[in-house]
Amino acid sequence: MQDNHLKTGGEKLVDEKRVVVDRNADLGDIIKTFNELKLRRKHKFMVFRLADDGSGVVNLEVVGPPKSSTDDFLSTLPTSDCRFAIYDHDYRSTDGRPQSKLYFISWLPDNATPHNMMAYTAAKGVFREKFSGVFDSMAKSIEEVEVLLDLRKEEDDSDDDGDFDFD
Repeated sequence: MQDNHLKTGGEKLVDEKRVVVDRNADLGDIIKTFNELKLRRKHKFMVFRLADDGSGVVNLEVVGPPKSSTDDFLSTLPTSDCRFAIYDHDYRSTDGRPQSKLYFISWLPDNATPHNMMAYTAAKGVFREKFSGVFDSMAKSIEEVEVLLDLRKEEDDSDDDGDFDFD
C-alpha cells in the first residue's frame, strides 16, 4: 500500500535512491591529496565536487601547485555551482612570523540551485570527519572568501546616515 502524501502531491518527500555521500565512501585519492597538502605542502589548494547523478561519488576537480596565487584559487570557484575546497593560506602574524592556516571552505554561491546547496550542506559533515586540523568556513561570494583570508576588510553594513532623529 502506498502512503498518501497530500502535501507533496502524492510524491514522497525523501528519495531513498538519492544518496549524497556515504560515510563509508572511498575517499582515498582525496585523503591522499589532503595529506600531501597538509603534511608535505605539495599543493596550495584542492577543489572537489559531488557527482551530479546523486551516486555519492566525490570527484577531485582541481589541485593547485604550491606556487599558486590566491587569484588562481578564486578563479577555480564556479559562480553557479557548489564546491568544497581546502586552501593553504600563508600569512604573517602580528609579530611578523610567517604562519599558515588550512581552510575547509564550503562554497555555496547564491546562484546555485537549492537542491545543490542542500546536497553540499548535507555532505559537509562527512568531509569534516575526514579532514583534521582545518578551519571550517562557508562562503557565498568571492568577497566573503577574500574577507576570510584577510585580503579585504569586512565592509561595515551599519547605517550611519542618520535616518532617525532621536531629539
